[in-house]
Amino acid sequence: MAVGDYDAIDRAARVLRVLPEPGWRAIEDDVIAAVRRTPRGGWPLLVEDPSPGTAEGILRVSELVLGALLSRALADDPDYRVTDIRIGSEEAVLHSISIELSGRYLADLPAAVERARSLCEDVVADVIGDIPGFSIDVSATDVHR
Repeated sequence: MAVGDYDAIDRAARVLRVLPEPGWRAIEDDVIAAVRRTPRGGWPLLVEDPSPGTAEGILRVSELVLGALLSRALADDPDYRVTDIRIGSEEAVLHSISIELSGRYLADLPAAVERARSLCEDVVADVIGDIPGFSIDVSATDVHR
């Protein structure tokens, strides 16, 4: 499996969700924690200078930092869980964010998706600045109790 092979990860997640390995529930948190501790390289994203002309240089933030901030901002809503965050960039310019949610059974999912989209817009504005033409795609792709 290549780094960034999201299709393989998605397939594995679907299989494990439907038919978990015996004993998986007991080790699930440890496995997820180990994966999160694994060092990863991220692509730099250009940041809008909050005080243009006051200093030389270019501001950049890693897409991993942006993803972590998005994940934290989206973590507290009781109506959904984030299942995937993908950040698209080209030549260090953010052009898209795609977020998949698992919605709570019987929750108002359209409202939850809009709340998640609004939070994403706020995080991007705080971290990167004003980016014309970038897109945020938020969708509920699963349901949980």
